[in-house]
Amino acid sequence: MVIKSKDLKTQVEYYANLPYTTVLEKWDDGRGPYYVARVLELDGCMMTGDTPEEALAELESVKPEWIETHLELGNKMPPPLKGRRYSGEYRLRMQPSLHEAAALMAEMEGVSLNQYTVMALSRAVGQDEVRRTKHRKIKSIKIS
Repeated sequence: MVIKSKDLKTQVEYYANLPYTTVLEKWDDGRGPYYVARVLELDGCMMTGDTPEEALAELESVKPEWIETHLELGNKMPPPLKGRRYSGEYRLRMQPSLHEAAALMAEMEGVSLNQYTVMALSRAVGQDEVRRTKHRKIKSIKIS
């Protein structure tokens, strides 16, 4: 979303207040643990701190400067992930052998390939699975 005002300060304030996604991670580079806070949608907008609170405070203090520089360079600001609309449909390309393996697993689970893919993605991103059909757990399968 682009605002009409040419006033850079107004634009910076506008974008700084959008609900961008803040990620906080604990890192250890061998010299001891520290925290890294970053804005997911704003590539390179990140800061560190000895505590989570310090890293987040540092990030909030530099975010307006990052936005200002980004805008001064003539770049468009990305929209926050939270405000984006998702249709629930996603086209996926994969190797034919992976497609075959997934189709076989879906068949063994007694679900459609689409439902099996949703279940696998749910597990991968840490969300609870919703299964509408009975299924059997498969320990391993060899595809030749």
